[in-house]
Amino acid sequence: MAREFGPMPYVTTDDGSTVHFLDSETDGPALLLGHGFFMDAEMWLPQWEGLADRYRVIAVDARGHGRTEDVGRPFTYWDSAWDGWRVADALGLDRVVVGGLSQGGFTALRMALLQPGRTRGLVLIGTTGAAYTEQEREGFERAVVRSWVGGTVPVEDIAPTMAAVMIGGDRDRHQRPWVEKWRAGDRARLAEAAHCLIDREDITALLAEITAPALLLRGIGDQSFTHEHLRVLADGLGGPAELKTISAVTAAHVCNLTHPELVTPEIRAFLDGLPA
Repeated sequence: MAREFGPMPYVTTDDGSTVHFLDSETDGPALLLGHGFFMDAEMWLPQWEGLADRYRVIAVDARGHGRTEDVGRPFTYWDSAWDGWRVADALGLDRVVVGGLSQGGFTALRMALLQPGRTRGLVLIGTTGAAYTEQEREGFERAVVRSWVGGTVPVEDIAPTMAAVMIGGDRDRHQRPWVEKWRAGDRARLAEAAHCLIDREDITALLAEITAPALLLRGIGDQSFTHEHLRVLADGLGGPAELKTISAVTAAHVCNLTHPELVTPEIRAFLDGLPA
């Protein structure tokens, strides 16, 4: 998964965080994407490579992840949404399609709420507008904040299973590179990002304000979000929304990475069909 990129582009936020992003720098309408928790912008490389002939593909490293450096203070997905719009502003992009997987979807929804006139459409994979239930909060607190961020469980005891469940696909080709990233990384830097995830508010009541067209995708083996989660989200949006299942046996939560041959054509068809 290691590869060389050009000069690393960043934007600086009002609180002094430096937000890193990848930019295909190609011609065409822009698609700005956010990644899932534990991942980073490179999870979108298959879409970068598969769409850049016709679209400009931008992937943002969220706070606590990748090459983005936050200032160690609490933040919310509204802050992450403004980070996304700062990237768009820095690139001189007026209207963009916003998208993301899981927490990237939480951010994309808030981007659309903050700047509806600039949002051409949404691409949402394995995500929701709802908050965690109390049971989900407790489970995440135990599994991530204590075991992962707190370092109470060795990486070797948790990372392979997490990769199998979350990423899916092929163990050597898809999972192993991310397990190696996690082993080499600083687990403690996810602390504020974990609290942001756990404490996010329910925005279901606001979804009707989002009138841009939306494409919703879910890997059939996604254990984080059920088909019902995505159906509720699709039904709650104020614009046309199409929900599709990526039905390959090994398609899990991060299905865009493991099954780009199925996911990327769906995104391309959606983008091709958007009004100018």
